[in-house]
Amino acid sequence: MMAGALTLSAQMCSTVPGATVPDGTVSASANFTVGNGFVTVTLSNDLVDPKSAGQLLSGLAFTLNSGSTDGTLGSTSANLRRISAGGSFIDLGPASTGWALNTNYNGGLFLCVLCSDLGAVGPKHLLIGDRASSGKYSSANGSIAGNKPHNPFTQGQATFLINVPGATGNDSVNGATFFFSTQEGISVAGSCGSQLPE
Repeated sequence: MMAGALTLSAQMCSTVPGATVPDGTVSASANFTVGNGFVTVTLSNDLVDPKSAGQLLSGLAFTLNSGSTDGTLGSTSANLRRISAGGSFIDLGPASTGWALNTNYNGGLFLCVLCSDLGAVGPKHLLIGDRASSGKYSSANGSIAGNKPHNPFTQGQATFLINVPGATGNDSVNGATFFFSTQEGISVAGSCGSQLPE
């Protein structure tokens, strides 16, 4: 590493294969980059052609080994997608995610779209996976397709910059929990890989 270069670490956490919630199978991952004073998170819903809004991502909680629990949400970005009855869709283009950051949450930080008291826009903007090979969301039921309170959705991936004063490039993610559904509290524990210095 060159003198003066930033120290960064990268790490991925994901749901375990076969993870389920009451509405069915779920699959999600989060890529973290940690540096001095910030954490960048790219959150993905990896489930193709979901059936129910109960399988869509509504939050991500994580802890750092430094114990940092304070931060502010910086820039966020995602593609918004409006899904019509029958499963066809229109992409609305890049936009902010409409999610918020809950600090000091169970010893860490919590990105959430249902925390409307913090300014989040849920139950809109839940993170949905990709369409089916048919080109539509063929399996989507009425909680997704043409559902006005839930449309539009954040599609595929969402990126968040979190300003975390206590974070350093030597930090690692101790644990992550993925939240699903339009109801609060439905979650699946994540499995986190080793820290990868950059």
